[in-house]
Amino acid sequence: MKILEILAKGQDDIKATINELPNHDTGVTSGNLNNVINWVLGAAGLVAVGIIIYGAVKYLTSQGAPDKTKQASQIIAFAVIGLAVVALAFAITNFVLGAIGESTK
Repeated sequence: MKILEILAKGQDDIKATINELPNHDTGVTSGNLNNVINWVLGAAGLVAVGIIIYGAVKYLTSQGAPDKTKQASQIIAFAVIGLAVVALAFAITNFVLGAIGESTK
């Protein structure tokens, strides 16, 4: 019931309510969390690019064999999908952490 009352107050009152909450210092700030998440997602993106390169080399060395070219094409396609997921995760986490950081100021 308390959540519904807070939501009914409006955005300005929500920000004021957040600022009134007790501060439980965990030692983790949104900046530190953002850095860790960005590093992990950067590493995942690097892995995806490496897999794309692996698929390209596999495709080039398939010598026209239909089963090998199909397998290489699937590797490349799945790696591109993985790279898109990493890019979306990067955008979403930075947006959410940015919104959290702004609301607690």
